[in-house]
Amino acid sequence: MTDQPNPSENTPSESDVPPIPVPTSDQTAPPEVPPVTGYTTAAATPPPPPYVAPGATAPPTAPPAYGAAPAYSTPAAPQGLSLASMITGIGGLVLSFFGVGLLASIAAVVTGHMATKRQPYAKGLWLTGIITGYVGILFALIAIGFIIFFIVVAIAAGVSADSYGDY
Repeated sequence: MTDQPNPSENTPSESDVPPIPVPTSDQTAPPEVPPVTGYTTAAATPPPPPYVAPGATAPPTAPPAYGAAPAYSTPAAPQGLSLASMITGIGGLVLSFFGVGLLASIAAVVTGHMATKRQPYAKGLWLTGIITGYVGILFALIAIGFIIFFIVVAIAAGVSADSYGDY
């Protein structure tokens, strides 16, 4: 036949299950716990003194602490050249679109290369100044080239600034 277990064999019968206890009138309720008093926050009271064996002297206790000592750190390393390189590089790059950022871009490259030797820890600042300085020089030269080209074309076409409609 089949080897499947009979489900009625695994379930307990009613005689195997104990009855649920019901409290009787002669049983008393558990005693009520009195409220805890006398406790305060840890910051308001000092900790209790350590246990001392009878007859021994207590070790000296430290005075209460009033807060953590201020954190001291080393002063920040100077980053003047690197910061100047980054600022003049970004300014020179923006001004190069108008053809006037060449000097600021050159200053960014010079101060950036000076900062590589003196401030190697501020690499992000001086590297930004060097890159934006070189890109600003490139854009400034292109803008100056366009300005010169348009001036030459205007002169060759015979256009002057003081002719207002000579027909």
